[in-house]
Amino acid sequence: METLKTSEKVDSNKNTKKEEKKIIKKSETSKENKENLTNNEIVCPICGSTKVIIDYERAEIVCANCGCVIKEKLFDIGPEWRAFDHEQKIKRCRVGAPMTYSVDYNEPIIIRENGEIKVVKIGELIDKIIENAENVRRDEILEIAKCKGIEVIAFDSSYKLKFMPVSEVSRHPVNEMFEIVVEGNKKVRVTGSHSVFTIKNNEVVPIRVDELKVGDILVLAKELPNVEEEIEIKLNNIKIKVDEEFAKILGYFIAEGHYDDRKIVFSFGSHEKEYIKEVVDYFKSLNLNPIVYDKGLNVKIEINSKILVELFKKLNIKSGAKNKRVPPIVFKFPANLKKAFLIGYFNGDGNLYINEKYSTVQLKAVSASKELIEDLAFLLLQLGINANYGEEVIRGIKSYMLIITNPEDIEKLGYISNYQKENKKPPISELIPAPYEYRREWKFRDRDKISRDLALKIAKKYNDRKLEKLMNSDFVFLKIKEINKVQPSSNYAYDLTVPNAENFVAGFGGFVLHNTIHDKGLSTVIDWRNKDSYGKDLSANKRAQLYRLRKWQRRIRVSDASERNLAFALSELDRITSKLGLPRHVRENAAIIYRGAVEKGLIRGRSIEGVVAAAIYAACRRCRVPRTLDEIAEASRVDRKEIGRTYRFLARELGIKLTPTNPIDYVPRFASELGLPGEVESKAIQILQKAAEKGLTSGRGPTGVAAAAIYIASVLLGCRRTQREVAEVAGVTEVTIRNRYKELTEHLDIDVTL
Repeated sequence: METLKTSEKVDSNKNTKKEEKKIIKKSETSKENKENLTNNEIVCPICGSTKVIIDYERAEIVCANCGCVIKEKLFDIGPEWRAFDHEQKIKRCRVGAPMTYSVDYNEPIIIRENGEIKVVKIGELIDKIIENAENVRRDEILEIAKCKGIEVIAFDSSYKLKFMPVSEVSRHPVNEMFEIVVEGNKKVRVTGSHSVFTIKNNEVVPIRVDELKVGDILVLAKELPNVEEEIEIKLNNIKIKVDEEFAKILGYFIAEGHYDDRKIVFSFGSHEKEYIKEVVDYFKSLNLNPIVYDKGLNVKIEINSKILVELFKKLNIKSGAKNKRVPPIVFKFPANLKKAFLIGYFNGDGNLYINEKYSTVQLKAVSASKELIEDLAFLLLQLGINANYGEEVIRGIKSYMLIITNPEDIEKLGYISNYQKENKKPPISELIPAPYEYRREWKFRDRDKISRDLALKIAKKYNDRKLEKLMNSDFVFLKIKEINKVQPSSNYAYDLTVPNAENFVAGFGGFVLHNTIHDKGLSTVIDWRNKDSYGKDLSANKRAQLYRLRKWQRRIRVSDASERNLAFALSELDRITSKLGLPRHVRENAAIIYRGAVEKGLIRGRSIEGVVAAAIYAACRRCRVPRTLDEIAEASRVDRKEIGRTYRFLARELGIKLTPTNPIDYVPRFASELGLPGEVESKAIQILQKAAEKGLTSGRGPTGVAAAAIYIASVLLGCRRTQREVAEVAGVTEVTIRNRYKELTEHLDIDVTL
């Protein structure tokens, strides 16, 4: 069910007696409507079929042909639904199962399959997997198939992008998409219920597309994994040396070449003498005889060689302006060969513009193949180069453009040199969202982004780990320019699942997309606050309406025992993690552990609260965000012993292998709660490192050792905290701190003056 937003103004003088009469007659109205539903012919707006299924249990009318939900919420055709106008009624109509998150058919995605890296359309990929799957699971209108051997790019808990395996793919019918356009004209098409990523409190968090607005900041890829492999090409016992010359010739061909069954042809302008000589000399070095045809304004180079044509076909090199793509082999080239390929391509199909007056420079490539431009954008991202996108009609033909505006990136490719960085604004790829809480660092001026260099200084000054992690991420942060409703490219929308990441990179420019939410769509999406869109309190009648909607939403969305179990457990998980102040990646890990326990039937005979608490404890240790059993017991209201017992059981059954908690992991949190500066934290860590080398931390409670080290460091650096203050923060006794304090000072020869 979609998120309900109350937007109409509440009329305080409304006649409540009339409303009460309508509510009394609601049951009679429902009966009449049921009869009308069966008597009147209903036509599907998607496929035009008149065959429908009236599902009274789910309170919906569904097309029997394509699965479109034509009408819904039939359980209550009383005043709460008549309160919506016609436009809102249309918005409520949905296609597909509740909470389906999906991407348009044509969106590009970079994958690794059987060792080969290539860019494909997500719809083309998933259609092929589903059609060839032995078992396709159907959840209402959602088709789901298992996937093996395919990896996509996703980010991990450290905000680093890497190839990760896909476990499942899915698709479902759709009739509406949203196109999001950000700075640099980068764009992606997704459904309104899909989520992209934004920044909140210096963390990367998902946000639904239908909640976005122009000006919001989204997360995109700044740099993709640069896979480098040694490549050897053999054909008919002939070895082709893969070097910079070969890579550059491939670039020239993608820009200016074509082939037939007998020959390969390059076409250059007559002024491009340097490029002509490079191509001719290269093929002569292979003992081939290139034939040069000078036709005045242009020059053609023909290489008659069936073997060479066969090689190009083997490397999956396309011919024809609209068919050309970056050959898959190029995505695995070492960085220097990738640059050589790009130089060859830009020499043939690119233009360099330099405006000395405004000190601006621009490298642009134009192609009739949109897919080629998308491939080049992903290839450039492997080198950490961000390019903008453009479209233009040239001589009646729609052309697609790739535009690099950062002088440092153009300098990387060798087109300019001696670029003066001083007094220049940093490129957009080097900016991150400005953390509002540190606005005094830029003198409270109005800024929505700051440079990474400034962010690093702030992070070190205030010991802000979140900001430092964001600054070191593989992301670029761009503002939304437009959000438009568009027609989908096909009748389906597509999605895939990446375990332990639940995100993937797709779309032009590398948008980071969220493939699902941690609770599989079981959480409530009707807002719990009884306020309208202006933040005003609702009347008693409106609050009653929302109460009924929430109740029926829960009944419709949670249909069986396992779903009810997950719905309750994951809402409890969210409550506990919020109370403990745990970051999102810890919540996600805890949810994964709990789902694994449900799938293996480990919940039976145990309390849901106990298993949730144990999953959170395991996730904290796995993510190195330590919380003690006492802290989790206090937040979860489950006995400490039960949590420990359940944790050991889950670890054994799910194969969770965790190293003992390191006392150092507790230092930042304890020091922060005590209000100690970064110098004290660093000194405490040094003490613990020396203690670990001498075996003083072995067999000791990590919180007690960490607390003693912080106490010693605070005294040594003149920022003293009492043993009682440290003990209260660490959750240990003063006796424990004194015992650990004596051990550390004696064995490490630390002279402390109290």
